[in-house]
Amino acid sequence: MLTKRLLGKVIVFIATVMLCSFSKSFAFEAKLIISEKPSDYDFDGEVLKYRLYWTIFHVANSSSEVKKIDKNHYKISGRVSTAGIAEWFKSIEDKGFSIWNEETKVPEITFLSQREGNYVKDKIYTYDLKKKEIKYIKKKPGEKEKQTKTIKIPFIPFEDIITSVFFFRKYGVFEIGKETVFPLFTGEKFQNVSFKVLSKERISTPLGDIETYKVVPSSSLSPKGAFERRGKVYFWFTADKRHIPVKVVAEVKVGSVSAVLVDAKGKDFDLRKEYEKQKKKSFLEKMMDGNLGGD
Repeated sequence: MLTKRLLGKVIVFIATVMLCSFSKSFAFEAKLIISEKPSDYDFDGEVLKYRLYWTIFHVANSSSEVKKIDKNHYKISGRVSTAGIAEWFKSIEDKGFSIWNEETKVPEITFLSQREGNYVKDKIYTYDLKKKEIKYIKKKPGEKEKQTKTIKIPFIPFEDIITSVFFFRKYGVFEIGKETVFPLFTGEKFQNVSFKVLSKERISTPLGDIETYKVVPSSSLSPKGAFERRGKVYFWFTADKRHIPVKVVAEVKVGSVSAVLVDAKGKDFDLRKEYEKQKKKSFLEKMMDGNLGGD
């Protein structure tokens, strides 16, 4: 039975998976393995939209957006909110953004807003690279009382949970069998995250059949209980310089959770229209070759 408590865990888990999967570790020793030739794709203006599922249930919608705000800075935003059957049980809306510096390859500020039923929290992280410190503030909106904390930065560059997939898309090594590794700040501590390319696959999506790289991140830090990870998390990224994540699947103790791309637009493209053109072209080619119909 899909209870409010269970549903809340479903959506929070999927949101965590969509942002990033990161490894459990006890000792941090920074590693950096990235491509010598990063993608020259222009992320500015990109908007991606997803439907999130628990087993067959549509429980949430998610979106991400990238905007270039000056020569060196990007604003990378994300949002997850309840939808479908979930709207009858619990209202959840989590969102956040990071301001990322292309020159230093490091976020400068991260803002996270959690609205999960009665749980309401805002978190702000500011990164001082000169002092190598992170200032962390957590508070309820409208209240003066707040929690503050200072965390040492052990290594530069590093990413946070909002910029990590963006960083992998730009600087990842997209070759079968190759692995990309970089330091990640999880919001509490630093640890290395890795993404390994397993294979090249053509998969069916709501936008059409898309050529992708199948990628497995390092073991995720998952919640205990019903939504503890049972298997691996898998990402499918488009096999072009955009490296758009079109699908994410994670097996848990109770079924599986997934995110499926339903819309993708950028400064110079509309993925849905691209694949509609491909379908029409393929249909016309088959007609010209006489491959349609029966004998």
